Amino acid sequence: MVTAVVAFIVALGILITFHELGHYLVARLCGVKVLKFSFGFGPVLFSKRMGKDQTEWCLSALPLGGYVSMLDERQEGCTAKPHELHRAFNRQSVYKRFAIVAAGPLANIILAVLFYAIIAWSGQPEIRPVMDTPTPYSQAAQLNIERLDRIVRVGDNDVEGLEDFNWAVLEHIGESDVPVVLDRSGSRYTVYFDLKDLKIDEDSASPFAQLGINIRYGDPILFNIQKDSPASQAGIHEKDIVLSADGRYGLSVQELVTYIREVGEEPIVLTLKNEKGDVREVTVTPQIRLVDNEKGVKEERAVIGVNVGIMPDLIWLSKGPIDGLVAGLERTASITKTTYKAVVQMVTGEASTKNLTGPVTIADYAGKTAQMGWRVYLSFLAMISVSLGLLNLLPIPLLDGGHLLYYLMEILRGRPLPETVMQAGQKVGLLIVVALGVLALSNDFIRLIQ
Repeated sequence: MVTAVVAFIVALGILITFHELGHYLVARLCGVKVLKFSFGFGPVLFSKRMGKDQTEWCLSALPLGGYVSMLDERQEGCTAKPHELHRAFNRQSVYKRFAIVAAGPLANIILAVLFYAIIAWSGQPEIRPVMDTPTPYSQAAQLNIERLDRIVRVGDNDVEGLEDFNWAVLEHIGESDVPVVLDRSGSRYTVYFDLKDLKIDEDSASPFAQLGINIRYGDPILFNIQKDSPASQAGIHEKDIVLSADGRYGLSVQELVTYIREVGEEPIVLTLKNEKGDVREVTVTPQIRLVDNEKGVKEERAVIGVNVGIMPDLIWLSKGPIDGLVAGLERTASITKTTYKAVVQMVTGEASTKNLTGPVTIADYAGKTAQMGWRVYLSFLAMISVSLGLLNLLPIPLLDGGHLLYYLMEILRGRPLPETVMQAGQKVGLLIVVALGVLALSNDFIRLIQ
């Protein structure tokens, strides 16, 4: 709980502060006078005036973001001196105001690119993108995909790790005839998936499950070798990895267990690899024993006296300075497209609004990702940063996107919208934002109850 709260506070502090820094920097570039920049909200703990404009830099009590205050004649209590009026925000051209407001969301998107680039530069382990046997009668099965087919590309997206494959599929949701290039024993071939009816929905199965795609996460690994068991007598050791059984390569854990049961008391030739990487063959003869099944009922089964787990098929992916930055741009673009499609599906009713998450769920994920290491946490921050940027770009009055909508209309009309229209828009925007907040919190609490 403490980890979740701390990780959540750090996340909001970084993302919102960077958002406000975007507004601040572009405002300075446009010649607007910045009165105050606060790290956090609430009572000011420490402040200092710095720079030519004597901007007040504050550290406030609530570390949940920050805010920037600019010279603006529309603000209550504004006491701008006559010689500084040309530096007021409200006196800037519509294009400068547009740039200043857009800079906040864009700063969040740039931050996400930077975070993903840092991950790419530092390198990280990923599951190798290899197919397992597809679900029978599924789209993947109908395309004749086979176990051990390696995913090379989806559309124009190169696939190096499983995460690449996941985001590439999400990016192409709603499209038909999406080309997927696979490598089978050194030869490449292309299949075409129909992703038109794929759903990004909490009530739906995962995209892979909808397509019948199963991923081969790694080889079976043997442990807890029982004394005087068939495995022990055959010379099987702790942490031996099973490469094949009777010449059947690429078996999953369940397939290996099922195969042992099916052969009964017939000898099985296992190809094993030990911790040092040495490969050898052993012959093990299962024995029929009474064991508990999945329901806790005793039944006769062929066993060899081991536990079977998964040794993840990991590859280490790292990139140089330029390639890492390109990878950051591509991942951010992919998340942006996927988020846009998810929002469209919710607006059109194709996806449930249950997908909308609030601070409770975000805090929960912040805590979990923080415990999984800095790379996972940084990836989480990048994804939330993109979401924050895109949320603020929605054309809803009260959000940055609402102000940008006003400025676009001002450009088209050649003059600002009437004050009464903008005030009415702010009230409508407030209702929409409150309604979305209530819905997100409701979804959070429903998840907690469930």
